Amino acid sequence: MKKEKYILQSVLVGAVVLLVAVGGGFVCWQKWQAEQAALQEKIKQTLAEKIVVCEKIKKIDGLCYDGESEPGVYAVMIENHSEARPQSGIADASLVYEAIVEAPITRFLAIFSADRKVEKIGPVRSARPFYVDWAKEFGAPYAHVGGSDAALKQLAAYKYDLNEFFNGKYFWRSSTRTPPHNVYTSFDFISRAAADMAWTLAGDFETWLFKPDAALAERGDVESIKVDFLTPAYAVEWRYEKDQNEYVRLQSGHAHVDSVGKIIRAKNVAVMHVKSKVIDDYGRLDVQTLGNGAAEIFLDGKMFSGKWRRNTLNERTRFFNDRGDEIRFNAGATWIEVKYE
Repeated sequence: MKKEKYILQSVLVGAVVLLVAVGGGFVCWQKWQAEQAALQEKIKQTLAEKIVVCEKIKKIDGLCYDGESEPGVYAVMIENHSEARPQSGIADASLVYEAIVEAPITRFLAIFSADRKVEKIGPVRSARPFYVDWAKEFGAPYAHVGGSDAALKQLAAYKYDLNEFFNGKYFWRSSTRTPPHNVYTSFDFISRAAADMAWTLAGDFETWLFKPDAALAERGDVESIKVDFLTPAYAVEWRYEKDQNEYVRLQSGHAHVDSVGKIIRAKNVAVMHVKSKVIDDYGRLDVQTLGNGAAEIFLDGKMFSGKWRRNTLNERTRFFNDRGDEIRFNAGATWIEVKYE
């Protein structure tokens, strides 16, 4: 009897020990799982916050470049008429100004870094004085197809004028588009023009201030930027993707893609308010490009209210917050949406 009692006690003690061991193991396993989950989250955040350190960065977009000299830039006048869509090459631009050319149609002044060998850019359209003023910020080739009288008068004194009317061999007309929405150029054609005319693509222009992306935990939640260009066909929205820290462009309610299906994305979006007035029966505009005005700057999921400022045609248009500090942009593409008052 005593022996049986001893055996029973031993079994009970063993069972308790086993339960404790199993319970302790389960707790340890739960703890290990939690630690692994925390580690994975930390790795994900570290990758999202990874900063690329460059020895040399480009003045146009803050991205790295190799080689002894900076690649430089070139500018192309790209149209946005409904019959010109989808455009070619615009998703590869480093900087884009969008403004109404004649109501309600918008047009793009696209600035390309010369280290991007863009094979097809367009449709290329005509110049206007305010686009010429913005192009002069860069002292670089400006490709266009004719222009208003006022624009052509300005360009007569501009060294880097690349007008298709007089330089057709650096452009081509596509048989798949109807005129006047069928003129295209490319990096190779513009490089050839620069070589033939003894131009440089380097461009002696001022740089903006650039910074790395904000850490994931420090990014904001301003998810949408809407720009009203008078009609639904030209309505613009930029939607923020927090994980990528990028803005995706929508036009007419749909993702804005180029001719090869590449979605247009930007690291920074600025809305620039300027004075304007209609100057003729055709609807051509006189648009403010110098002085200063209100602006909203979007980056890292946040909005900063402030001002834009530019004193002379040789200076860059710069953006400042409401404390007067110059904006430090994220490295990458920037779009400037120009709104008329």
